Amino acid sequence: MAAATFAVAVFLAACSTQGSYRNDPAHEALLQTLRQCLVEVSISPPNKDFVSPCTARDVSSLNGIASNRLSDALGPPRLCLDQSEINFPQKNYCPGKQYPLWSFYRHAGSIDIGGGPQLVCVTEGSHCATVEWRRTR
Repeated sequence: MAAATFAVAVFLAACSTQGSYRNDPAHEALLQTLRQCLVEVSISPPNKDFVSPCTARDVSSLNGIASNRLSDALGPPRLCLDQSEINFPQKNYCPGKQYPLWSFYRHAGSIDIGGGPQLVCVTEGSHCATVEWRRTR
């Protein structure tokens, strides 16, 4: 009986681990909010620096989401990166083992990349092992 109780407790703990993406209304709302924030970045005044307030949101609950599902929800990634290089996406997705990222900022009058918060999907196979905020340089 004790072994069965322990097994159930371990199973419930595993199922409730934070960061396990589920296709439920709360996660869909978070994805929709992030998409709206990307729209706000694109329509922000070009003569002012802008950083999306979404960067204060906890996105760890998206850990485990399929990377193509994240791209479908947010639109094509702005860039793709790995340990040594940065590239542009191909056919709206990042090739191979490159991580997709979305910029949640805009510098005044500039098209440069870097210096602002990016949402990064650290891929593991076809899923995001982690979804996290990073500040690029």
